[in-house]
Amino acid sequence: MITARLFLASAVPVLLRAAPAHADHGGPLASAPMSPLVTALIAGGLAFVAVLLLALIWRVMTGSRRDAE
Repeated sequence: MITARLFLASAVPVLLRAAPAHADHGGPLASAPMSPLVTALIAGGLAFVAVLLLALIWRVMTGSRRDAE
């Protein structure tokens, strides 16, 4: 119950502030949107790279367990 109230309390101001962008120019100035497949592949690739970086940082920060013995 409290979680739902907190969610609504934080969501309402965001929804009220949403407005169309004034700098969005249509017509020939607008770029063609990417296909959903390309968007999904890019997002998946970026997520994969992020996980690899987190694993590398974790490995470097924790060190190997053989040093402790």
